[in-house]
Parts: sequence; C-alpha cells; structure tokens
Amino acid sequence: MPNRARQRGDYFERRTQDAFQHEGWWVIRAAGSLGVADLVALRRGYTPRMISCKLTHHMPRKQRVELCEAAELAGAHPMLAWSAKPGWVGLEVLTIHGPVIHLPMLHMPPARKRGAPPAVTDGLYPAGQQLTLDL
Repeated sequence: MPNRARQRGDYFERRTQDAFQHEGWWVIRAAGSLGVADLVALRRGYTPRMISCKLTHHMPRKQRVELCEAAELAGAHPMLAWSAKPGWVGLEVLTIHGPVIHLPMLHMPPARKRGAPPAVTDGLYPAGQQLTLDL
C-alpha cells in the first residue's frame, strides 16, 4: 500500500475509534499489527466487537472469513467499518458469507489532536458512571 493510502487508512481507524469511544465504548486499536481486527471495542452489557476498518465498502472474502473465525473464538461480533461519507462511519455485522446486519452509521466527533485523550468524560466510562469493586 502506498504511504499516502496507509496514512488515510490509519486516520480512518483513529476516527472510527473516536466514534466508538464517543458512544461509550472502550476501544483498543491494533495499529500496524496487520491482524484480523483493526479495533476491539468493549462495553459493559454488550457483546464485544472486533472491527475491520476499510476506506471502501469492500472486504476480501479471505479477510472476512478470518475475522469471523477469530470473532467466533473470542465471543465477539465481527464488524466491518467503512468510510461511508465525510464524517460518518458505515457499520455492518458480518458472517462468513457476507453482511448480515446493516447498522446505523456512527457520526465521527470533531477530530482531536494527536495524542489528546478521547472525547469521553473520564476516558473509560460515560458521564455519571463510577468503577466499583466488591472485594
């Protein structure tokens, strides 16, 4: 992949991460790993998401199968995120044979400066939620 295309892909991954974090998900980005998922999103009470980010709506069959198999092992939903239109992330849950559920698009929050924390109240939990441990 040419350097410019790689930069655009990395930028889209970060913006997709921001969009999920803005919705209350805790997200880790597997930058440069070239693994099956670019992002893993976790949120209490929800099935984890393993997300492959693409600039277009196309995902090669081999990558889709690998993502679905890994998500099955992890108990996660395999998802494709693509650049649907400026400022929006298209989303769908995948199966080995193709898309199964088209989800509403996620709006990307305003771009943050590199290295700045995500636009979530305390970085992990939505406003008003506290972490409690019963030991």
